[in-house]
Amino acid sequence: MPVIPRAVGVRLPYADIPDRVRRWVETTLGASVVSAEGQSGGMSPGCATRLRTSAGTTAFVKAVGASLNPETPALFRHEAAVLRALRPAPYRPGRLGDYDDGDWVALLLADVDGRYPDLADPHGPDAVAVRATLERQARELTPSPPGLHVRTLPEMAGRWLSRWQEIAADPARFLPEWAVARAGVLHDRVATLPTRLATETLCHWDVRDDNLLIRPDGGVVIVDWGMACIGPAWGDAFALALTWADSPVFDELMRPADPETVTDLLLLFGGSQARRAAMPAPPGLPAFPAFCRRDADRQFAGAARRLCVATDGEASFETPGGA
Repeated sequence: MPVIPRAVGVRLPYADIPDRVRRWVETTLGASVVSAEGQSGGMSPGCATRLRTSAGTTAFVKAVGASLNPETPALFRHEAAVLRALRPAPYRPGRLGDYDDGDWVALLLADVDGRYPDLADPHGPDAVAVRATLERQARELTPSPPGLHVRTLPEMAGRWLSRWQEIAADPARFLPEWAVARAGVLHDRVATLPTRLATETLCHWDVRDDNLLIRPDGGVVIVDWGMACIGPAWGDAFALALTWADSPVFDELMRPADPETVTDLLLLFGGSQARRAAMPAPPGLPAFPAFCRRDADRQFAGAARRLCVATDGEASFETPGGA
């Protein structure tokens, strides 16, 4: 049975993107497009389409305009810059070209014959293969490639921390019941996290099942680099492990990293996702708040476990330093 990815948005068909973008695609490919198969998965409202040309070649195109969502073109530009800077690797899609007219942004990539991974079993073959690939890529991208100017995870954490200030002012609006009474202590925990996160590795950071493909031979391909940042060497292992944050498997997978930092990152990111879940859906992203709510619930469940808090509020709460 095909895997249904965690994030599924509403995508624009290839035929509905501007003519100028489709002309660029065909010019770049050197042949006319004869079939376009839209792909599900991911939150972008733009098109994500597998193409076949009159020459028999294949490619993958993703394209978005500011009218669909004002923030997504910047993510595509960021991804294009990252892919231009990285050398080819079997676990990344080959870059064929990118397009930017100031409004619409498109990336043309080598088509990957693959399927979404089945991550239901954290010790299953797909999950094991993904973890091994992330470890291989982390070794490759430590230190971060020179000359690549991207945001850092501490900078991103600083923005999440600003959302926590809003959370602390009205915790019942955002937090699970066990966390509401402890909002002040939790805020104190996460307040120093941006200064504790290393900046040594280029991380994909958005490692989810909809951003991973498994080839027929079992090889893994990591796609969609729009959230790439410079962070700790375990950053992508953490991002993948969020799939199982509400399970002790998460703790097992994150054992090599500093436990307090991991717990606080769960809290900080979970709070940010909870705040985003409480906001109206962004333009073109109707499923986004529900996706963020599920993420936040899973991450707070993991934080409660790591802090030895029973969600009925009867267990003791570990103060900072006891994670």
